[in-house]
Amino acid sequence: MKIKVFVLTALISTAVVSGAHGFGLGAQLNFSAGSIFAPGAALLISPSDKTNLAINWYLGSTKDSIVGLTVDAVPLALPLIKGDVATFHLTLGVGLFVNAFLGDKFAVNAGLRIPAGFNVMLAKDVFEIFTHIAPSFGVNFMPSLGLGKPFYPIALGARIWFR
Repeated sequence: MKIKVFVLTALISTAVVSGAHGFGLGAQLNFSAGSIFAPGAALLISPSDKTNLAINWYLGSTKDSIVGLTVDAVPLALPLIKGDVATFHLTLGVGLFVNAFLGDKFAVNAGLRIPAGFNVMLAKDVFEIFTHIAPSFGVNFMPSLGLGKPFYPIALGARIWFR
């Protein structure tokens, strides 16, 4: 536990000292519009307001789980409603994913995702609440090589920005 706190503190300190634009930390709940994933959670690390990295955990039955990594570039954030307290955006991006299925049946897949959703920026763009769906298309690498079934992860989360 001490190592995790140290690493997180070092990461935040490095971002603040280096002047990284829009470094953010957050968490999200993961759901699926299909039957591929069980509900899960993610730790979010955002080195800029246009790039998001998520480390995902999906908890299935008592013996199966899924660990995933997503990296998204979100170049489009159209402000739909601008206000003094909050700004509501439509977001669209492109990203990559890698998932490892752990348990009785080990498997690995990777591919392309297209996150689209909404976010609300609050408190002078310090706090963000968001939701998105990311249609995902990939290739299964293990146990055999082949095209994966498309899936549609849905996320609901929040992030704090250090600017």
